[in-house]
Amino acid sequence: MTSTIKSVGYIGLGLAGGPLAQNVAQKGFKTIVRDADKEKQRKFVIENKNLPVEEAAAGPDAFKDVDVLITMVPNGHIVRDILLGEQGIAPYMKPGRIFNSLSVERFADEDFLGCVIVDTSSSDPFGTQQLGKDLEKYQLRLVDSPVTQVRMHGINDGEATFMIGGAQEDTDFAMPVLKTMSRWRFIMGPLGSGHVMKTFNNYVTAAGIAALNDAFIVGRKMGLDPAQITDVLNVGTGRNYGTAHSIRAEGLTRTYASGYGLALLVKDLGINLELCGKMGIDTQLAKHMHGLSKEALEEPNVEQSADYTECLKLWERKAGIELPTAVGLKECDEPRDFETP
Repeated sequence: MTSTIKSVGYIGLGLAGGPLAQNVAQKGFKTIVRDADKEKQRKFVIENKNLPVEEAAAGPDAFKDVDVLITMVPNGHIVRDILLGEQGIAPYMKPGRIFNSLSVERFADEDFLGCVIVDTSSSDPFGTQQLGKDLEKYQLRLVDSPVTQVRMHGINDGEATFMIGGAQEDTDFAMPVLKTMSRWRFIMGPLGSGHVMKTFNNYVTAAGIAALNDAFIVGRKMGLDPAQITDVLNVGTGRNYGTAHSIRAEGLTRTYASGYGLALLVKDLGINLELCGKMGIDTQLAKHMHGLSKEALEEPNVEQSADYTECLKLWERKAGIELPTAVGLKECDEPRDFETP
């Protein structure tokens, strides 16, 4: 399928959305942007004045001509409101042929697809599936394509990883835009499966970080240095995203700027717990991880806007110790570059 995409709508210009939208425009796609924070929206357009970027008009018909619409917002409820709420934009967008189990014909004219909506947010997969059904009323197609990364801020350089769910016709159509933002793309299955994989990704990440924090506290009580603990883990079987990147370079340094909020982690682990329950899996670890994340967010010296690396504060308070600040500690991108005596 050749690309006939002429313009892209992008809603959500936060820590992830801003760089991703910029990557789309840098590859030459006309990009119409919107954010709930109008000052942020204007600033983005000004900072990218040499790129084909436009500020979306105020009305719900601002995206009526786009071929692909991308959403990157805090949760699926906001995505639904953007599309189908009181000021929803879905009724004004380009309709197209609906592909489903009862109608699987292929058409040579890609324009017949209408606008394909791609939700890159971290959303509830069941809500995503329902949203896809509800959008059929307007002959609009939905793809879920949440994002992760192999290193901190990798999305800034077009090195995102996308976990994609949706009908093949829709994912094929949106793929040229997804490629502008990513290095790795995985088609996980039908609509909602991308958000299922995103849930697993964040669950496994959080479990590794909880174990790492335990190691810091117990190790410190035994006289070990937390930074050196990560050094060892990063050239051993215990290496994970926390040991190599976020907790090492943002938690132990007390900079707390990984780009992923603790409140979002609570939300994502809640989605994981619900998913496990609906699939009939009673997992104590999922319950424990969700509870720990909520407890960390409720710490008296942690704001609702806190970075998730501030979860360290919960472990410190419970243990009654303060870990040493590792000034200048960097990410461990390539363990083979690490030298020992």
